[in-house]
Amino acid sequence: MTHPSPFGVSVSNEAAKLLASGKDANQIANILLQRDPEGRNYGIGIVLDGRGNPAKTSATLLKASARELRKSGAGNYMNSAKRYAELKESALAWQRIPKKYLDRFELAVPSDAGTGAIQTAVQAALILDSDVERLAFEEMSWPAYKTIAKVLGLRAEEFALGAASAKARTLSVYQAGPHNSSGRTPRLDETRARAACAAKSGGWTLLDRAYSGFEYASSLKTDSYDAVMRRSYENQIRPFIDAGAPFFLAISPTKSFATFALRPCGLLLAYCPEENTRKSVAGAFTAALRARGSAFEHPVTRAFIGAMIEEREGLERAHESGLRRLAQAERAWRKHARKTPLADAFSEDYAGLFRNLRVKDGADAALYGEHLYPVFTPGRCRLNVTGLPADPERAAKDAALFAEACL
Repeated sequence: MTHPSPFGVSVSNEAAKLLASGKDANQIANILLQRDPEGRNYGIGIVLDGRGNPAKTSATLLKASARELRKSGAGNYMNSAKRYAELKESALAWQRIPKKYLDRFELAVPSDAGTGAIQTAVQAALILDSDVERLAFEEMSWPAYKTIAKVLGLRAEEFALGAASAKARTLSVYQAGPHNSSGRTPRLDETRARAACAAKSGGWTLLDRAYSGFEYASSLKTDSYDAVMRRSYENQIRPFIDAGAPFFLAISPTKSFATFALRPCGLLLAYCPEENTRKSVAGAFTAALRARGSAFEHPVTRAFIGAMIEEREGLERAHESGLRRLAQAERAWRKHARKTPLADAFSEDYAGLFRNLRVKDGADAALYGEHLYPVFTPGRCRLNVTGLPADPERAAKDAALFAEACL
């Protein structure tokens, strides 16, 4: 590897200090990036536009939020509970879940986007099954799973990428789409095996849907947005419905609809194949939301709910735009990754916003020295695919730097 510059070494040393202070890898990458005027984001989980800038926030939600703020002048508590039936129908339609299953789903609207949806799902699972004692998830998954497990008094356990978790007294979490950090997309046979395992256990399973449709973004070159979303439903969600397995589906609007700064609610759906469980699930959702202080909603949540019901086409246009930017970046990476150590990470087995690369010793200082900021964990770096510049010369240079750092 190229000998790192003094600047790169100094940033690496600062990263070590931040880690020792208790910051996690995502926080460290963000702090370091903000301190470097020349820094370029290759790690933080936002969609970038090819010039290093964040994708534009959803115009549909911005307008809806402005309207909702104007309604908030009176000093009243406000929520959208009367609209939840409409919201559930719209959310299932966005996810391309057939309407015939509408009555088998219960809906909750947790604050804090996808993070809130995940935490509320785990809390509801504990209310419904007091025997649950561990939270299990794939290796290299979202670090917050471990934090949520710790806060809720559960043991955190990891299992292999693509595997099914079959332990008793366990709430298993699967990515319903590309794996959060590695980009590995589960094969249909793997999803079916997980669904069969979930059905056999009889307990609840949690599907984390942070990146709806992201695994098939590159298909937009020939397929429609609707076809991409239908394919994602067929491969990630339908196997669990077909198996008759009860599951939570935690959906984040953040990356799908480019709502990063606004942070609207998450959408939490519970699939209840048995009618007699629906009332208990509804009660568990109510209890978990009240305990979280989410019984009332902030204006952006109300705006998002209204937009999902009345202006879903506008939100879906923002989603499609983000997927097209991702597809553009993926095509460029595949071109630059050929015959390099990056090639496997951009094969057909991987998709979505991130890749998790094994890197050489000193890779952090070398990349920091070039003002590139992925998210580093021991021996690895998480790469935000959309960080690649649209400019071909600069993209080729950056890809070569990552290839040199890779094992």
